[in-house]
Amino acid sequence: IIDYNNNFRLYMTTKMRNPHYLPETAVKVSLLNFMITVEGLEAQLLDMVVYKEKPSLQEDKNALILQGAENKRQLKEIEEK
Repeated sequence: IIDYNNNFRLYMTTKMRNPHYLPETAVKVSLLNFMITVEGLEAQLLDMVVYKEKPSLQEDKNALILQGAENKRQLKEIEEK
């Protein structure tokens, strides 16, 4: 087991306009997109409100994202056979 500090934060930046991360990664991190649009701000704000008001909904959303990624992987495997 590796000891770590709960206050540890890792910040990464990229010059890519729209980086794509695997769903398994996206649900475990906070992604900030500095290309501000009204729709983007609304989505981020809604996510924050849902997380504060009903964390179980956020957990369900994350589980559905992971399940969707797993289903896509399985479909790809089946199609390749």
